[in-house]
Amino acid sequence: MKQVKKFDLAHCLLRTIEGRKGAPSGELWGLKYVAKDLFDVAGVPTTAGNPDFAEWHGVPAEDAWVIKALEQAGAELVGKANLHELAYGITGINPHFGTPKNPRDPERIPGGSSSGSAVAVGAELVPFALGTDTGGSVRVPASFCGIYGFRPTHDHIPAAGVVPLAASFDTVGIFAASASLLETVGRVLLRPPVSLPTLALDRVLVESDALGLAEPAGRAVVERARSAFEEMGLCSAEVRTGLLQAAFDSQRIVQAAEVWGVHEQWVIERKPRLGQDVARLLQAAGEIKAGEVGRASAARNAIVRQIEALLAGRSILVLPAAPGPAPKFSVFDDPQATFEARGKILRLTNLASTCGLPVVVVPATKDDELPVGIALTGPKGSDLQLLEVAKKLDERLRTARG
Repeated sequence: MKQVKKFDLAHCLLRTIEGRKGAPSGELWGLKYVAKDLFDVAGVPTTAGNPDFAEWHGVPAEDAWVIKALEQAGAELVGKANLHELAYGITGINPHFGTPKNPRDPERIPGGSSSGSAVAVGAELVPFALGTDTGGSVRVPASFCGIYGFRPTHDHIPAAGVVPLAASFDTVGIFAASASLLETVGRVLLRPPVSLPTLALDRVLVESDALGLAEPAGRAVVERARSAFEEMGLCSAEVRTGLLQAAFDSQRIVQAAEVWGVHEQWVIERKPRLGQDVARLLQAAGEIKAGEVGRASAARNAIVRQIEALLAGRSILVLPAAPGPAPKFSVFDDPQATFEARGKILRLTNLASTCGLPVVVVPATKDDELPVGIALTGPKGSDLQLLEVAKKLDERLRTARG
């Protein structure tokens, strides 16, 4: 599948940024990047993908922490990228500002919510970009656009100056054009210094329930990754956690309650213009009862304990990053099909989100195929090790593709 080349940055951005030069030296010196328009930039309105949000949010007086850190490392911010409205969606479709086209097939969704950032990297307009990942918003567009994506251990990249969606799930995320650059940017941003587990990551666990949710292309990338891991000398086994549905159910309730806590006052007082999908989600969020949140939170705690015991500080859990290639836009003309597609995707991504675990997405399809990524989930705090393993896996996969 040939990459579409007729792109420019304006296609992906809500606003260009000029005059933001990075430090004259550093690990990222001279590299341009874009940031999802949830990241505050001093003197520049933050829209969060909604036409009425910037007025409520106010013009930021200072940069988000990650913007400062990247500037100190020499990187140059050139724009604020489009996104799924309020970061509350997995398709990347934005009814207000338009939807960035998937660089591998413009008839297919880019994935969200970090759609503009992913497209900017996938279309080779910038070498890396910032997104956020609450329920899969870096991992899914990375998979759909055929690029590398990283969701860190929760709170290991500071989110100061980033518009929240659901704070106990939100993470800053990174897209990159290569596994090695993804690791480099990760090393710049990971704070506090990540404490490595006592044991090395030396065991691979394939989630069999995830294979049941996947399309043929999603199952194929898992088998390719599994073979590559075995060539690398890592033992692998198939496991059934039985937790994918439980994590989806728990996160649906807890996340929605947190989202309503963030946006309730704005929605009620200002009655902003909202896309139909986000309006429905916010309405449902406002109707959640305290008892539902309590039960879902208790279920979440139980899931975290089970997954931490399973990974035991040494295992990588392997799933397809999405069920298959990006669906076509036409799928989302039907509300029921939209509901089903969203649920299918989130059942693969919510386990890591629920547990606050780091995930790296590596492209795993052949060059003539629509992209599907492989998601490597590690124990809490194993971010740097996981990025290194992902780099080695990528080398194996690219060698196998010839």
